[in-house]
Amino acid sequence: MSYSWLEDYLARIDGKEARQQYYERRYAAWHEAARKMAEAIVESHRALTSVSGETQERQAQLTRSFFESVASNLRDQAESNRVASRELAEQVLKSQEASRLLAQESVNAYVGFLDSMFSYYRENVRAAGRATRRS
Repeated sequence: MSYSWLEDYLARIDGKEARQQYYERRYAAWHEAARKMAEAIVESHRALTSVSGETQERQAQLTRSFFESVASNLRDQAESNRVASRELAEQVLKSQEASRLLAQESVNAYVGFLDSMFSYYRENVRAAGRATRRS
C-alpha cells in the first residue's frame, strides 16, 4: 500500500492523533513488507537447502557410478590380462616343445649322418681287409 504526499501533508495538519494513525499505518505497511521479505528469505533458504541436498545426492550418485565403472573396467582388464597371460604361457610352452623337437630331430639327423659316414668307412675297411686276405 502506498501513501501519497497529500496523505502525509494531511496527517501533519490534522494534529497529533492523525499523525499517529498515519505513522501507525505506515509502520504497519513497513512491518508487513519486512515480514513478507523475511518469509521470502526463509523460503529461498529452504529452496536452496533442498536444491543443495539434491545436488549433493546427484554428486554422490555420479561419484559412485564413476568408481563402479572404474572398478568394473579394472576387473575386465584384469581378466583380459589373465587370459592373455595364459595364452602367452601356452604359446611359450608350444614354442619350447617345438624347439626341443627341432633340436632332437637335428641331433638325430646328425647322428644318422655320422653313423652313415662311419658305416661307409667300416665297410671300406672290411672290404680292404677281405681283399688283403684274398691276395
